[in-house]
Amino acid sequence: MSPREQRNLREKERRTRMKHLFIILSSHVSPTHRLPVPQLIDQATSYMIQLKEKVNYLREKKMSLLGEMGNYSERSSSLLPKLSIYSRDSTIEMNLIMDLNMKRVMLHELVSVFEEEGAQVINANLQNLNDRMIIYTIVGQAIICRIGIDPSRIEERVRDLIF
Repeated sequence: MSPREQRNLREKERRTRMKHLFIILSSHVSPTHRLPVPQLIDQATSYMIQLKEKVNYLREKKMSLLGEMGNYSERSSSLLPKLSIYSRDSTIEMNLIMDLNMKRVMLHELVSVFEEEGAQVINANLQNLNDRMIIYTIVGQAIICRIGIDPSRIEERVRDLIF
């Protein structure tokens, strides 16, 4: 092969690889339809900015919850359990802080409450803190976005489990 043919072949492979990478990016950013490359890059950029803001928000929320945990460990455990449910658009997040000496609640029981109320569980987490407290965090998304999720119903059912 001549150097010119080798260069043309490498360029063709590069274009094919870039096309494949743009297809993968498109499937993450806009899975329903294909976009032209400039629009795809614009949407990917805005999507990354949104994700970064969400990560910062969640970090701040985690720090505030951990700060509350420090305050709770200094006080009596009569303030526990603490249940907080946040709902935004078609997503719902539940944070539950319990003392280990209280009634045991299994993570799968909490997940089943979410699923029975029409939410698909995206993330479920269980964390022991100071060998005295346990933190349950569950994030769910409505299976059918038009119908949504009723946070008050989930809160009522979780409270029934806790007490």
